[in-house]
Amino acid sequence: MTTITPSTLAFIGNFGGGEIILIFLIVLLLFGAKKVPELFRSLGKGVNEFRKAKNDWEQDIQDVMNQEPLEDHDFDQKSSTSEDTEKVKTEGEKQTAS
Repeated sequence: MTTITPSTLAFIGNFGGGEIILIFLIVLLLFGAKKVPELFRSLGKGVNEFRKAKNDWEQDIQDVMNQEPLEDHDFDQKSSTSEDTEKVKTEGEKQTAS
């Protein structure tokens, strides 16, 4: 009998010592011994900035979730703003007539 396993990218999680050494040697050959420390340093900075941005984003979401809910709109304020816009329109009409 054969069992069917779900297809996954199993190689991503199964790095052993040999694979890590092979990857390091390929990077060393591609970039040279002088550029490898700079490459890994910039990679580390990028990972740290990504983590910081992720934490800031999560904190912003938590802040929004912890806020008090907004109250319903006050319709009296809406009518006063429509009166203000009518005043602005009439003042604009006076200026264009001059």
